[in-house]
Amino acid sequence: MFSPRFAFFAFLTLALALSTPVEARPVSVAVVGDSLANDLGNGMEDIFAGKPVRVIKQTKFATGLVRTDYFNWNATVRNALQHGDANILVVVIGGNDHQAIRVNGRRLDPLSNAWRAEYARRVAHFMKTVKHSRAKLYWVGLPDVRSPKLARGYRAMNQIFKREAAKHGFAYVDIWNKFHAPDGAYSSFGKSLEGVKRRIRKEDGMHFTEPGRKLFAAYVARAIGLR
Repeated sequence: MFSPRFAFFAFLTLALALSTPVEARPVSVAVVGDSLANDLGNGMEDIFAGKPVRVIKQTKFATGLVRTDYFNWNATVRNALQHGDANILVVVIGGNDHQAIRVNGRRLDPLSNAWRAEYARRVAHFMKTVKHSRAKLYWVGLPDVRSPKLARGYRAMNQIFKREAAKHGFAYVDIWNKFHAPDGAYSSFGKSLEGVKRRIRKEDGMHFTEPGRKLFAAYVARAIGLR
């Protein structure tokens, strides 16, 4: 029986291997990361339906850069990205990473100085791995969320992402305040792409509804020059 990891890797390899002659190939965007990346990928599929933009989702829920014992992103994407044909690569990861890191039996509490240093090291290592893709690289920061505790963590993590992106040749896309209410506070509601007030975040206060994921995709697409 195939393991879930083998099946996932095989799917990525197959998706990235599909190609057409270069002159006929559309813009190809690979979206890499966790469930927030999946929201972004779904949104891009929505807004680019019928257009010459191919969206390749390389996502896996409940993963990140902390629990490498559960899922190791570096090992999984290295070969797939190295042999892929994406013109643009967009990373969204970290939504599950506000948790303790264990290093050589030592527990590093979230957002402690030791945790930040280790997490920055892991982000840097992942960026070096992803750079083998030969695509134009974008790292999307985490969005604001309803939980104050998570929001504080995400702010700190975004600082790490932005700093490491500058070091490793990624363009950093800041979406922190894109889904706020007019007063700047977190809100589950906002104007859709059609200009109608809709629920844009799910009940968990983190993920995006269908209108929300289209907004998410539109913001990122604009940042990477596709709109």
